[in-house]
Amino acid sequence: MKISFIKYDKDKESYKIAKGLGMDVFEIDNPEKIDEKIDELKANNYTTIFIPNDLASFSEKMQKRYKNDGRVSIIITPTKMYNLENSGKNDNNE
Repeated sequence: MKISFIKYDKDKESYKIAKGLGMDVFEIDNPEKIDEKIDELKANNYTTIFIPNDLASFSEKMQKRYKNDGRVSIIITPTKMYNLENSGKNDNNE
């Protein structure tokens, strides 16, 4: 069983512990590439994939394709109020 985590590259909080423990944490630079990354990980025999809920919302295939795929388990994890739309802005300059 291969386990991976996918996170948005501007999200500096998610999966820090997993990364620190040496687990496979993959970053994507565009949230709309989430389905491509999931397909890539499936092709590389990852069977369990963790994704934060704000990133999972960008997946067009989550309900239709991955939900009933017996080869992969996708686990959606809570996110700490991270806003992907404002990710390039400095939080102190609102």
